[in-house]
Amino acid sequence: MNTPPTGTGPQTDGTDHRPGGEDPPPSCRDLIGILAQTDRRDAFAALALGATSVAQVAERAGLRPAAAAVALRKLVDGRIAAYDADARAYRLLDDTFRLAVQAEVRISGRGGGDGAGAYFRKGRLTSIPGGAEVRGRVLAVVADSFEAGVIYSEAKVNALCGQWFDDWVTLRRALVDEELLRRDESGTRYVRV
Repeated sequence: MNTPPTGTGPQTDGTDHRPGGEDPPPSCRDLIGILAQTDRRDAFAALALGATSVAQVAERAGLRPAAAAVALRKLVDGRIAAYDADARAYRLLDDTFRLAVQAEVRISGRGGGDGAGAYFRKGRLTSIPGGAEVRGRVLAVVADSFEAGVIYSEAKVNALCGQWFDDWVTLRRALVDEELLRRDESGTRYVRV
């Protein structure tokens, strides 16, 4: 039984309405939630030890094949693992935990919290603060999504901002106003300052 996962990720209708259609990586809290269930931890361990199919995961983890399939689907939906339809194989995603920890450090502040973390939930911005000091720290977290020296089209800026905040237009404008992004005279190209 090598059935690929049916889920498409966190969306319930299979579509992502944000520009670019990409989700931010799972947060540390998301990852803990996914791995809080024993079958999922066992499936994760089996993948880490080289299993690539539902049958192999079931055997190595001591799970029924149906339970292994469900656990693997949850790992894929949570972006801890991936299913390669061509190879008909599951594999762990190497960067998931590293990216989650990096995002956690950026959001919570390296010095144990700088006030910016209160404005993020599940790796997304909940609002843009009004106070200049915290606003600057929050926007600096978002600005880390842009590489210095790279020229971005307005569509790409919108897509990256949409990963962080539903009102991506306001977020893009705030990044420009705070001089974290510079917009060219035509208003169509941006670069991180």
